[in-house]
Amino acid sequence: MKNMRIAFVNDTFIEGNGVSTVIYELARRLGKIHDVFIIAPEIDMPEDNFKIIKIKGRKLLSSNSLNDSIQYFPNLIRLRKEILNLHKKYNFDIFNVHHSSLNPAFFSLPSVITWHGSPFSKNIFRVYLNKAILLTLRKKPVSLVISDYMKENLSKIIHRDKIKVVYNGVSEEFNPKKKDKKFMLFVGRLENHKSVHELIRLSKEINFPIYIVGSGPLEPKLKNYAKLINADKVSFLGKISKKELIKNYQECSFFISASKWEGFGLIFIEAAACRKPSIGYKRGSISEVILNEKTGFLVDNYDNLKEKAVLLINNKKLREKMGKEALRYSKKFSWENSAKEYEKIFKSISSA
Repeated sequence: MKNMRIAFVNDTFIEGNGVSTVIYELARRLGKIHDVFIIAPEIDMPEDNFKIIKIKGRKLLSSNSLNDSIQYFPNLIRLRKEILNLHKKYNFDIFNVHHSSLNPAFFSLPSVITWHGSPFSKNIFRVYLNKAILLTLRKKPVSLVISDYMKENLSKIIHRDKIKVVYNGVSEEFNPKKKDKKFMLFVGRLENHKSVHELIRLSKEINFPIYIVGSGPLEPKLKNYAKLINADKVSFLGKISKKELIKNYQECSFFISASKWEGFGLIFIEAAACRKPSIGYKRGSISEVILNEKTGFLVDNYDNLKEKAVLLINNKKLREKMGKEALRYSKKFSWENSAKEYEKIFKSISSA
């Protein structure tokens, strides 16, 4: 079969965004063999074996407000028009769509969605809108998800035989160095479901440093909270380079998250690849990326989170033992294998 012309589509392609990382890692590998394009309205990442096409649109669902939800429909129509024009120009063999809200714009086009999921919403209108959008996947021969947890969720809406799990991978750049500079590490977007305030409180109560990597809407509020409780061992590093990110993984004592929802949890695997154990809540897909009491700890509540953090801080041998198991487990998650799985699926759909 001839080389394919593949288009990865998302509402953003920006450094530090989890979905953007997935697209980047898949695209740069498949781009060695096929003609690969990335289509998005918001872009700050460089080309690497692929071409970038910046479109005029915006995030179709950028907040939980009612007005934003209502604006979804005219924005969707504009996106559909732009995609049809691009398809006429480039004649893509397959579109891989990485946000469910975009899917209706690809009706009648050769496409497959990768559903990364989304954290819970208190907006009832948004809950029903999201469900209606996911119902459009019933017409697809297959939909991709990034964890068994996501498959269980999606199987409530479409038949499980139409759902395939393809795990995310970890880049070879994430590798271990025998360093431990005695700090906890968190990496992620600063938003409600990440519960970063718990980590700030934890650092204060156990008197142990934590580095917080990432930005987001709650950043000012979290910094104020840290000042309010005099949590002086909390360092907000903001958005940092990939090189600096890897260095922090390599130098931390262990990785910790208080997130109440993850569709996959790539951060835990990145930490594991740097031979670091992790602590996380037994929520969402986190139990698929942390093996409890082997590569780290799964916890049920804040007191349990605190207990396990203190245990790892005080027991260097346990940190090292779990770190070795974590490194071994991280080998299961390969971008090369993920790219091969995507390639097979793309070929089956484009040739149908």
